[in-house]
Amino acid sequence: MITKFNENISIWQEFNPIELSMDKDSLHSSDPARTMAKLGFNKQRISIKDRWFDIIHPSELVRKRDKKDGYYRVIYVQLNTATGEYYIGKANRPKWSELKRYQGSGLKFKSKFNKSKEDFARYFIAVCNTAEETEALEASIVDEELLSDEYCLNLIAGGGGTTNRPTLAETREKKRQHMLNNPDQYKPMLEGSKKAFQSGDSPQLRARSKRIKETMSDDKYREMSRERIINWKEENPVEYAEARRKNRQKIKTPEVQAKRKESFKMWVEENPEEYKVWQEKLVKSRTSKKANDKRKQSLKEFNKNNPLAAHANAQKRAKAAAAKTSKAISMLDLETGEVLKEFPSAHAAARWLVEIGKAKNTNCVSSINGVCLKRPCTNGGYRKKAYGYGWRFTVQLEV
Repeated sequence: MITKFNENISIWQEFNPIELSMDKDSLHSSDPARTMAKLGFNKQRISIKDRWFDIIHPSELVRKRDKKDGYYRVIYVQLNTATGEYYIGKANRPKWSELKRYQGSGLKFKSKFNKSKEDFARYFIAVCNTAEETEALEASIVDEELLSDEYCLNLIAGGGGTTNRPTLAETREKKRQHMLNNPDQYKPMLEGSKKAFQSGDSPQLRARSKRIKETMSDDKYREMSRERIINWKEENPVEYAEARRKNRQKIKTPEVQAKRKESFKMWVEENPEEYKVWQEKLVKSRTSKKANDKRKQSLKEFNKNNPLAAHANAQKRAKAAAAKTSKAISMLDLETGEVLKEFPSAHAAARWLVEIGKAKNTNCVSSINGVCLKRPCTNGGYRKKAYGYGWRFTVQLEV
C-alpha cells in the first residue's frame, strides 16, 4: 500500500498495518514475509520527488557501521505524519547510541520537532562509506526545487560541507593513552566497576539483568537476534566454529557450572510457575519426533567419525544397563546350604571364580544363572550346582 503525505513524499508498505493488527492468527502464517511484518519488519520504501529509497530498519542499520573507522554515515528523513512536513538530513556518528540520540540540526525543524516529537517518525534511507558521499547524496536530494515546497523544513540545500573527525580507533587509542598516563585518576573508577560486577549480586546488577531479560524476551528482539546470528554464521563459519569451541570449554569449567547452578536454583525459587511451564516445554521439545530424529542423526555421525569413542560409550551403556538390571547372587555350601559368599551380580561371581582358578573365563556366568533360574537339564530335572557350589538369587533366600 502507498500513503501519500504531500506532493513530494509518499511511503510504500508491503502490508497494510491496519490489516495486520486485525489479523487473528497473530504470528502463524504460511507467508514468511507477512509473519515478519507482524513482528515489526514490514518492508517499506519512501519516495522523494518520485525518487524511491528503501527504508532501512534499525536492526539492519546497526550492523552497517563502517569497518575501517567505525562510523555510521546515513541519510534520513524526519516526517511529521500528522501535518506532512518533513526534514532531510545526514549524520556521521561514531557510536550507535549517538546516532539514535541525534535527530537533526535544522533550526526550523528543531523548533517543530521540540513542539510535537510524538508526531515525527524518522526513516533511514541510505548508508554511505564516507562523509563526502553523504554530502553528495544529500545535495542531490535537497535542492532548490525541494526547498520551495511549503512542507519542507530544510532551510538550505544539502551538502553543507564535511567535518574531518578522528576515527573510532584513533579516539579509543587517545583515551587508552590518557588512562595509562593518569592511572591514579581512573584507579578508583576501575576498582568500583570490578567490585560491582564481580560481587555476584547487588541491586544494580539485578536491575540491569531485569532490563536485559525484558528486552531479550520480546518476540521482536528474539527474531531480530536470530536473524543476525544466522547471517553472521553464514558470513563467518570459521569464527563461529571457534567461538562455539571456546564457549563449550568455558561452560564446562567448575566455576561456571557452580555459578549457573546457583543462578538457576535462585530463578526456580523466585519463579515456580514459570519453572513449571519451562519444564513442560523442555520435556515436549526433547521428546518430539524432530528432536529424536536429530539426536539419532547426530549420534550416527559421531559414531562414524569417532569409532573408538563410540565403542567405549557402548560398553559404558552396557555396564550401566547390567548394573541396573542385575541381581545380587549368594554362593551356597552344597551340603549345608549355608551362604558362603555374596556377590552384587552374577558377573561379579564369575570374575571371582576366574580369580581363584575355578573357571577359565567369565563365560561361567551362564552356568551360575542357570542354577539360579533352575534351568532344565537334558536328562530331566534342573541344574543344582556349578563349579562346586550352589547358587541362588539373594532375594530368593530372603523370602
